[in-house]
Amino acid sequence: MQMRYLLFLIAFVPTLLQAQDNPKILTQEQLIWFIENYHPVAAQGKLILNQGESTVRKAQGNFDPYVQSSLDQKYFDQKDYYSILNAGLKIPTWYGIELKTGYNQNNGDYLNPENTVPQNGLWYAGVSVTLGQGLFIDKRRATLKQAQIFAESTLAERQKLMNDLYFDAIKQYWKWIEAWNQYLVYEESVELAKTRLNAIKRSFVFGDKPAIDTLEAFIQVQNRQFNRNQSLLNYQNTTLELSNFLWYENNTPLEISDSLRPPTFNELNNNLESLNADELQNLVGELAETHPDMQLYNYKLGSMEIERRLKAEGLKPTLNLNYNALNEPTGSDFFNNYSIENYKWGVEFSIPLFLRKERGDLQLTKFKIQETEYGQQQKLVELQNKVRSYYNEQKNLQDQVKLFTDAVNNYNLLLKGEIQKFNSGESSLFLINSREINLINARIKLIEITTNYNIASTGLTWATGKLF
Repeated sequence: MQMRYLLFLIAFVPTLLQAQDNPKILTQEQLIWFIENYHPVAAQGKLILNQGESTVRKAQGNFDPYVQSSLDQKYFDQKDYYSILNAGLKIPTWYGIELKTGYNQNNGDYLNPENTVPQNGLWYAGVSVTLGQGLFIDKRRATLKQAQIFAESTLAERQKLMNDLYFDAIKQYWKWIEAWNQYLVYEESVELAKTRLNAIKRSFVFGDKPAIDTLEAFIQVQNRQFNRNQSLLNYQNTTLELSNFLWYENNTPLEISDSLRPPTFNELNNNLESLNADELQNLVGELAETHPDMQLYNYKLGSMEIERRLKAEGLKPTLNLNYNALNEPTGSDFFNNYSIENYKWGVEFSIPLFLRKERGDLQLTKFKIQETEYGQQQKLVELQNKVRSYYNEQKNLQDQVKLFTDAVNNYNLLLKGEIQKFNSGESSLFLINSREINLINARIKLIEITTNYNIASTGLTWATGKLF
């Protein structure tokens, strides 16, 4: 990490963006390091994790104990009609049981008899128990379970986000490498054409070559300068596009300067490796469990299953039991007058006669689950085919790279042989240029195919969801 930070100081800080005689190579690992640590999308991925934690914390708040109190008084015509004070503490629990304790202090000339309590007030402690609807799951428990599932799903959401970001960045990085290597080929071709032009000019001066050969050599220089300039423009534009992925602290965008350059293919350890059929089959088989898109579907179905259970709970009748033990606080001993015969209890029962709303809600939830399962199956097939597609592309490009590597070597041999014939007077400048153009085109094509091979290899990892 210290070496990478040093690279940043040398090559990225805006005040140090002067061109250097020996540009440093920007590696893919360094690019990924800056993306992971400073890219806004990477920061967004971390926020997603924080949102999951906050959602769980919010849902846990439904189980927090809470204090409540109320005071209701009436004074009229110089009479104290009533004063009703109720203060208490309620403690919700996971299993639908609510513990409570409190104190009542009521008095007045016209106090309702049911609110009458001893002069010192009345303490109570009790419990509310749900025996029907809400016994196994209720809205409070469902919300917390869904929040926990959402918190777990944020890991897959971040993985998906970063997986896509890495793929976009690495694709652009290889396009950057491609543009640079093609520029070097065209730059080399310009220098060769200039050298040949100077040689032809000297031969013309000595009378060995006709004037038309100097014109042809000069036209070749112009054509290759045009191609070189076009490739330079392409390299400059791909450099700007790659710069979009480079950021630093405080959301500071960075721009790649002349102090950095891509590696050449000779500097890369570009092994042409590909999976075998068994490895491909293993990757395809793991998609249902490991790919972030499939994990998100599983989390979504898990949340919907909790919703289904909650809707099914609505088909049960409401049956709530309340019990409060009562005690009058007198003397120094709080429990001096406690008796099991002092209590208050009640039961609540209700159920809709037709349950049409409840049955409709449950059926709609089941339809949504079924719809999501269809989407999950479709997504799995798409992912499997995408992996196979990148695998086929990688295998094909692997063969193409080998084929064009041989083609470049053969074109190079043809050019060398044509130059020998030209030096012995058995060939022409036109044939040499033709051989050289074929070699240049083959080298450009080889660079393009090699780039596509590396993008396909990265795409295969991306399609499995494991690039990040």
